[in-house]
Amino acid sequence: MGRNAHLADRVLFMRFVTRHQRLRHHLIADWRGVEDGPLIDSPAVGLGSLIPEILKTWKLDERLHEEELSSAWRETVGDFIAQHTAPDSLKRGVLTVRILQPTIHHTLMMEKGRLLKRMQERFGKDTVREVRFRHG
Repeated sequence: MGRNAHLADRVLFMRFVTRHQRLRHHLIADWRGVEDGPLIDSPAVGLGSLIPEILKTWKLDERLHEEELSSAWRETVGDFIAQHTAPDSLKRGVLTVRILQPTIHHTLMMEKGRLLKRMQERFGKDTVREVRFRHG
């Protein structure tokens, strides 16, 4: 009776894993670089090598890159033009910039070479090979 009573007590106190706890466990497992399972037996890994992997896994690196791109665009064109434009995407070396005003579009077309050069200085020639403008 003592053994069965002890087992019954353990069953009563057993908790079900919530969605939040499961997500937290997976995040910690990703951060530690293990597949799953006990976290205590994990080997030590340098933090510098883990951060890029975690950012990529949780798609936070894209957001960070967008913020850096917006900041560089504002520094390149100045506050007035940045209010009427926004970098839309940077894919396959093509920086697409969304423009609200036709007059701003004309101004930027005249300065396209200079803008491309400054963006290449900031991000590298392989990252930004072309700048395109679109209304919207």
